[in-house]
Amino acid sequence: MDGYIFLKLPSNHYRNYLSLVDCLECGEISPEMNCCHIVFVGFIFQFSCLCPVRAQESSDSLLHQEAISGIHRIYLSEIGDNAQIYHGTEYIRNGQKALGFPYYESDSMLTGSVNYLGTEYLDMNLFYNLVTDEIIIPNFLHNAFIVLPPGKLYSFTLGTHRFIQINGQQIAGLPLDGFYEQLVQGEPGLYARREKRLVSGTGSDESKYIQYNTYYLRKSGLYYVVDDKKKLLDLLKDQNDLLKKYIRANKLKFKKDLESSLVLTTIYYSRLKH
Repeated sequence: MDGYIFLKLPSNHYRNYLSLVDCLECGEISPEMNCCHIVFVGFIFQFSCLCPVRAQESSDSLLHQEAISGIHRIYLSEIGDNAQIYHGTEYIRNGQKALGFPYYESDSMLTGSVNYLGTEYLDMNLFYNLVTDEIIIPNFLHNAFIVLPPGKLYSFTLGTHRFIQINGQQIAGLPLDGFYEQLVQGEPGLYARREKRLVSGTGSDESKYIQYNTYYLRKSGLYYVVDDKKKLLDLLKDQNDLLKKYIRANKLKFKKDLESSLVLTTIYYSRLKH
């Protein structure tokens, strides 16, 4: 039957979805066709926008990602609030008057993705509450908010920022469990722990949210606090002279812009080592 692919998959909807995604990711099903229909028990997925002309202009990886994203959106609309990600507890915002907000970067929801119980949910609207270290999403009907259980949330992204769940009690050098932003991947790695605290005002001053960032360099499996240039260079002392030249040449100002300086210096060190 031209234009259709029939799959014999398990009857369970969730397993159907994962099986279909696996088939796409490993290349057993190609999305490079016009009006491709993928049919199995309970669902019909249609890709009307993936035409051959566009397929020639895009990379295979982009096409596969588009196909997986399309399947994911239809899957969520089909099963509605039965999706596992909507099984969190209701979130009620703190009504206390204060300057600022408790969330990461914005008082409005940001677009990102979450890895929940090993499944990637794309194009999600999120709050990252830096006071409680929690991820908040709208429920399926978008008439309430849900807090996702941290133990089931492995990682998430907000724009180009990626946060991963780390158990600090099991890793030397990290004082807290929770989410850490991955600023530099690889060896060594650089991470940021971001927190906000509600500081009560005195007299006529209003209460306000203040953000605190703590940076950690992961080297040989251990994590070290790096809050200035000296501590970073002490940890990367095998390339000390070259790093100092790089810092001077690029006019990196650790006191004015600590995060950017840490990131650029760590990336340069990694290039020297590899």
